[in-house]
Amino acid sequence: MSNIDSIKLKKIIKSITKESCPNTINFHIHSTYSDGSLTAKEIYNQAIELNIDHYAITDHHSVDAYIELSKLEDATLNYKLSFPKLWTGIEITCLLKGCLVHVLGLGFDHKSKYLSPYIDNKSAIGNELLASTVVDSIHKANGIAVLAHPARYKLPFDILIDEASKLGFDAVETWYNYERANNWIPSEFVCDKIFDCANSYSLLSTCGTDSHGLSLLRR
Repeated sequence: MSNIDSIKLKKIIKSITKESCPNTINFHIHSTYSDGSLTAKEIYNQAIELNIDHYAITDHHSVDAYIELSKLEDATLNYKLSFPKLWTGIEITCLLKGCLVHVLGLGFDHKSKYLSPYIDNKSAIGNELLASTVVDSIHKANGIAVLAHPARYKLPFDILIDEASKLGFDAVETWYNYERANNWIPSEFVCDKIFDCANSYSLLSTCGTDSHGLSLLRR
């Protein structure tokens, strides 16, 4: 991915509302390359069936699903179509203000040397475990750094978002279903509070189902 792709992705993220997920945009999906139930090909097929515009497979410390689907798209007619658009994605575990959190990387160059500590299917250690290092690595790979589901951690989301802003995060995963309901909708109250908090720091808001099961429409 290039700087131009990063700019395009930021424009897409700026268009996200609480109604965007799961039918239009889904930037948090897991495949069997980490702890998901769907293969990369099954996710690809569902994205087409559901007419999703933009999606990313954000496996834990792995970009193997993206690599597989890139090869698949090169060999099919769907590669020539505008949508669904597959973006690079990853979910990285790190420490933010001493709290273990997850960071989503989106739209990065999956071949970048800067991401090599994070794509070997295991958590980083030492300095590479720090959120500041993770964000810097994602940025050097021309990607966007997103604080995932900020209301799922030991520290309050406002404290984490404040720290994320100081470290140069680009966005917050604002629209998220914390109740894990079968019919995916952003959780009332908390997501609106997160949205206001993110806006106060001029951070973008993303969305995703955090799918681990057999449907991209729910977690």
